[in-house]
Order: sequence, then structure tokens, then C-alpha cells
Amino acid sequence: MKLFDLISERFVLIVSLPRNDVELARAAIEGGADALKVHLNVHHHASGTLFRTWREERDVIRRIVSQANVPVGIVPGAQTMASDEELSEIAAAGIDFWDAFVHHALPRMLERNDLGCMMAVNFQFPLERAALVGQLGARVIEASIVPPDEYTSPLTAHDLVSYRVLAEHAAPTPIVIPSQRRYLPRDVPHLQRAGARGIVIGAVVTGHDAHSLRDATRAFRTEIDRMSLGRAVPPLDTSPRVEVA
Repeated sequence: MKLFDLISERFVLIVSLPRNDVELARAAIEGGADALKVHLNVHHHASGTLFRTWREERDVIRRIVSQANVPVGIVPGAQTMASDEELSEIAAAGIDFWDAFVHHALPRMLERNDLGCMMAVNFQFPLERAALVGQLGARVIEASIVPPDEYTSPLTAHDLVSYRVLAEHAAPTPIVIPSQRRYLPRDVPHLQRAGARGIVIGAVVTGHDAHSLRDATRAFRTEIDRMSLGRAVPPLDTSPRVEVA
């Protein structure tokens, strides 16, 4: 099943691998990940990892996809983006979707029908414009709205308000919340009530080795299962908000 089908049915747990590594992918799946995310052409701020080009990373990514029983998505770059030819190879390798910041995604990428489209918005993105991201073709919006100098700090009520505002403006396009904050499994119900349809856990909460990643994934999986009890996520309430002066 594709990620965008899963997210329409239940709250999802996506693991963003701190390295493109088969052992880490296996640990995430064993921990209960619904989907994985790998990277190209980017220095990842949270993990400190330099992800290289498709030519340099493709063998390990192909092994990850071949061994995964869950959807695998890819961040194809930032300032440097995978070419059309590379994206075709990426799709042929079995990658399910691409995920890039809206200010890095290129119009040519929106034309593809062989890869699903997720786009991320950052802390500088006007939240009230979120609906336009869905209108461009994003099936999911990643709420990467924490300023980089605040990464690893605890989740706050202010964050929950911001996520809720983004979710309401993005609707009906679902949002997922990455672990830029060092959120905890017990925070997941708060994130769901703030409008999230899933979370993306990465190095900030998983660590960098297979043991810690497996344990962290399992802890979040347990909380999601306890919260959901097998029920579909209820529809987002899009009724008008009461403005507070």
C-alpha cells in the first residue's frame, strides 16, 4: 500500500533514516514504522549527515527498498535537486514518493505521475498559504516549522497552536509533524489533536544507531496503537475558528 493510501486510513509513523543504511531501515521496520524516508543531495541539519548524489547512494537505497515491506520515500535534494533522469530511476527503483521543501521543489517535479508528492513548509512559510501547497499537487504537507536554532528543544503549547493553524489552513491536505522538537511518545495524542495525521521521527528522537532507532520507533508505535485502538483517524474539524484578540 502507498503512503497516501495509508494516511487516509490511520495515523502514520514515518521514520526518517539518519543515514541511508540497510541496518537502520531494518531496525525501523522491526520497530513498527509505517513508512521510511531516505535522502539525497543534502546536509541534514538534525542528523548531521551529508547525503550524497543518487549515483553515490543508489545501491544502498535500492537494497533498502528491496528489503522493505513498507513505502519508502525520498528527499531528492535541496539547493541541488535530482535530475528528471534520476527521478525516473528513483521511481523505477520502487520509491513511493518524494518529499522536498516547497522553496526547493521545482515545477518539473510536480508534473510527475510516477512518484507521489509530499512537500514541507518551513518556519518562514506563511501558514495561511498552506492550502496553495495542496493545490499545487502535494498529497501531504510536512510541518517543518521549527526554527533551526530551536531544534532538539521540548515541544510547547505554542507549537501545538501553530500546527493546528497550519492543519486548518492546509485542509483537506493532511499534515505530518517531524521531530524537530524532541517530542516524546506521550506527546503523540497532543500532536493528533493539533491536526496531525502522522509523525516523522528522525535523529532528534531516534538517535543514530540501529538499537536506539528500533527502541524509539517501537515506543512511538506502542503509543500510536494505544491511541488509535485500530480506529481510523477522525476527520479534521474545519469549522471556522473563533478569533482571539
